Amino acid sequence: MTRRIQLTVAAVLAVLVIALPFSWRLAQRHVDVARAEQTRWAEDQIDTWLRLQLDDVEPPSNTWIVDPSGPWWDAPGDTWVEPPLQTIAEAAVSSGRVDYEFDLDGRWFAVGERFRESQALVAVVADERPSFLSSLLARMLWPVLLAAGAGALVWRLGGRTSAAERTAHAVNRDFIADAAHELRTPLAIIQASAGHALARERPPEDYRESLSEILTASERAGSSVGELLEFARLEAGQAELRRAPLRLDLLVEEVAAAVRVDGVEVVAVDGDAAVADADFTLLRQAVENLTRNAAARSSRVELATHVSGTSAEITITDDGPGFDPEIIDHVFERFRRGDRSGSVGLGMAIARTIVEAHDGTCRAENRDEGGAVVSIVLPLRGD
Repeated sequence: MTRRIQLTVAAVLAVLVIALPFSWRLAQRHVDVARAEQTRWAEDQIDTWLRLQLDDVEPPSNTWIVDPSGPWWDAPGDTWVEPPLQTIAEAAVSSGRVDYEFDLDGRWFAVGERFRESQALVAVVADERPSFLSSLLARMLWPVLLAAGAGALVWRLGGRTSAAERTAHAVNRDFIADAAHELRTPLAIIQASAGHALARERPPEDYRESLSEILTASERAGSSVGELLEFARLEAGQAELRRAPLRLDLLVEEVAAAVRVDGVEVVAVDGDAAVADADFTLLRQAVENLTRNAAARSSRVELATHVSGTSAEITITDDGPGFDPEIIDHVFERFRRGDRSGSVGLGMAIARTIVEAHDGTCRAENRDEGGAVVSIVLPLRGD
């Protein structure tokens, strides 16, 4: 959470640092434009007065001709303000032109220009320019909104990242816990059997029974370790595919003949001939993993191949209790329990990884008549 807050604050500050200088410049430009418009209005008033000397033009308002040395002044049009004419005229005669601001029941802006040798023309307009501060505040709204939007976006993305990290940590934690559980049981059997055998002198038959239990448990532990190493190798992308044309129907027959489980009938039924570009060793391992997983919970397993369009499908069908409906969509994840018997392992996860490396997919379904069917879908060989 702390890192999420830090990222959000950093994003907000970054946007403000980038956007605020632009707001500053826009505010300054806004004030300058308003000033230029008022100056232009005053100059137009003076120009109107000059043309009044030659043509019949309506006299401008708030415009005077001033002689500061007299001193005297004259206003050809209406006036409703009394500016410091003497001060403005003296500055204009001295410098040729002057801009002058003053307060008199409000803010006013005056322009004075030298006229002839010792006279000046003065035009006054109400100063309606916005202050720089108000202009800046008005233009800070969009950087603040932009910063708020960036902060909200980073906060949301940070939440997703945190959720993904928490999920990854949870998956790894479960992985380690399940791996430890899978290894703890056979190791406990080995320890118990060895301790039982060494506790006192026993007949040879008892030692033979203990050694048999130790052998079975060690084989189970070795199988689990092998699966862990194989899965890690596949996940790391260290398994290089050696593709070649492969008859999937013959592969199915070979796996059916190789898998032997006491009390379980594993057969290859008639199907379609299909050829795919595949790594024989890896794909055979995938099919065998799924077949052994099916045989562990049933009395009969049928393997078959089917062709549909440009795809070939290998099906492994069993007559067991089927997958737990609550987790059937996750049975190909590592250490997922696929049924209520509590069996765990990596066989189906390894199978999916191998199949996906062949640009294929795996799916699992429960059959209405009982049992389950696991399918491997692979693209057919192009030619």
